[in-house]
Amino acid sequence: MTLDEHAVQSYGQNTSVPSKTEILNVVGVQRVPGRRVFDKVNPVDGSVNVQVHEADQSVVDQAVSAARASLTGSWASMPVTTRAELLRRIADVIDERFEDLVAAEIADTGKPEKLVRELDVPRAAHNFRAFADIISSAGLDSFLTDLSDGSSALNYAVRKPLGVVAVIVPWNLPLLLLTWKLAPALACGNAVVVKPSEETPSTATLLAEIMTQAGLPDGVYNVVHGFGVDSAGEYLTTHPDVDGVTFTGESSTGSAIMRAVAPSVRPVSFELGGKNAASSSRIAIWTRQSTA
Repeated sequence: MTLDEHAVQSYGQNTSVPSKTEILNVVGVQRVPGRRVFDKVNPVDGSVNVQVHEADQSVVDQAVSAARASLTGSWASMPVTTRAELLRRIADVIDERFEDLVAAEIADTGKPEKLVRELDVPRAAHNFRAFADIISSAGLDSFLTDLSDGSSALNYAVRKPLGVVAVIVPWNLPLLLLTWKLAPALACGNAVVVKPSEETPSTATLLAEIMTQAGLPDGVYNVVHGFGVDSAGEYLTTHPDVDGVTFTGESSTGSAIMRAVAPSVRPVSFELGGKNAASSSRIAIWTRQSTA
């Protein structure tokens, strides 16, 4: 049995992770079917790992509404110190679900097990702990303005959540980059709707279980699956009740998102373009190397 076959088998046998045969959208704590399903293909051998429910406009509407509603509940009034404690608890649950996340990430990406164990999953937990520390010690600027009557005015900053943030992540580091965006968004009190790559939907969905297990309030974390144009990505980035978008991916998609948010001047955070491209000849000879 190959490593990838082992990962897929583990992923299907462990009932604590999403079903091997079906991945649904996540709205609050509910699993929501989509208008149609698409195959999630194993990048190692081309076999079908799982079928994924594509979110239509109504599912995206539900996810955004759930996120918006969470901003008026206990999440909105939660002190910064309590949010930081919750982020650390999420990191702890990631550690507890380490094997589940490793299996899901390998099945989605085909990465070597060593890389997933030493980079992708550990960094996911570290991201939450890092931003818990950052928000706990983050200061605020203030200064005095001298007035003509001899008095002075105190000027100071007040931090408020942006609101509902769309989080769109690529296929190459699906869990690591998701948590790199998610942790600061949650640290600042926002609610999120995540759109993972259609090629790597599993860990974002599994993370919903982890959020619930850690005690994150209902609706703060939501997941919609699908593609870009005329699918979940477009429906999410053009949604009038989304307050900001963070996206990592190709530049042409970034340009489309910029056009979508420009009329309402919504803030964006982009990491665009590819690098480190590689090509392989059809006659390339691959050999297994040993570190022994």
